[in-house]
Amino acid sequence: MASLDNEWPNFDGVPEEDALISARPRGQKLARYVWWDGEVREADSLNVHYYANALHYGTAVFEGIRCYPTERGAALVRVQDHVERLISSARLYGMKLPFSADELARGALEVTRRNGMENGYLRPLAYFGSGPIDLRPKKECPVRVFIAVRELGTFLGEDALRNGIRVTISSWRKFHHTMLPTMAKASGHYANSVLAAHEAMDRGYDDAILLNQDGTVASATGQNVFFVKGGVLYTNDVGSSIVPGITRDCILNIAREQQVPIEIRPFTREDLLRADEIFMTGTAAEVTPVRELDGAEFVTGKSTLGAAFQRAYLRAVTGKDEKRLGWLTFVR
Repeated sequence: MASLDNEWPNFDGVPEEDALISARPRGQKLARYVWWDGEVREADSLNVHYYANALHYGTAVFEGIRCYPTERGAALVRVQDHVERLISSARLYGMKLPFSADELARGALEVTRRNGMENGYLRPLAYFGSGPIDLRPKKECPVRVFIAVRELGTFLGEDALRNGIRVTISSWRKFHHTMLPTMAKASGHYANSVLAAHEAMDRGYDDAILLNQDGTVASATGQNVFFVKGGVLYTNDVGSSIVPGITRDCILNIAREQQVPIEIRPFTREDLLRADEIFMTGTAAEVTPVRELDGAEFVTGKSTLGAAFQRAYLRAVTGKDEKRLGWLTFVR
């Protein structure tokens, strides 16, 4: 394989560490307006009923969509893919959304434009509203849909993108796809991740990786897991009870274009510990390297394959890759 400098596209337009961090918001400030059941409304005027079925039973589905600044103004990344996955998640839970994918995509653009957002994160969420105390919400509970917006810089910390994060293997196991539809991004599913994330925090780590019951790796608390060994890129698929992430798909697309060997298969904790590199992908986390897994240290930095993927991804989502402008929907 040729050197990355020759093999990969030109990344000169992607900011280096200081510029990348300083150009982003440092907090997660909430935006003023929310798209709420088809209308843009003041966020402070909204409320969720205390007997909403979703509040009691976790019967909601959601997405996360990134907004980035580009030379042509703010752009949403793969918004159509996100709203179509939202509809698919809703279908798995018997939830009939009162809006089409195109209407949801237009709503995402409208609320982003109204808030003047550039570096942001959109949260489309559909939930079963108030009704009887019942585990059959589709019978009587209305379906509500909103798209909220907030500022978002570097999700896992200002140092995470360049120097990586410290991760532990959680003692909590990931629920199997025969127990719950793991391809759905459903709110109730994330109680599993909350337990693992709290455990990691209590141990002094940044995040956790969950294993399946058979000991193979599932995912991190909200990210897909990749590793590199001998120049080959490895990740798992839906058979490992993951949500097949849209950022994951972006990285696989870039890898195929650059003719990086790929193996998609189940893998174990031992595979990770023997890896040359580990990184995680997600809409919020982007492409974040792992510098430590339960005391084992891994190489990070600009010379790694993971860093090349990160630069290629950031180049694409900020409008600097002509071949991938189709990933972007411009807000103007």
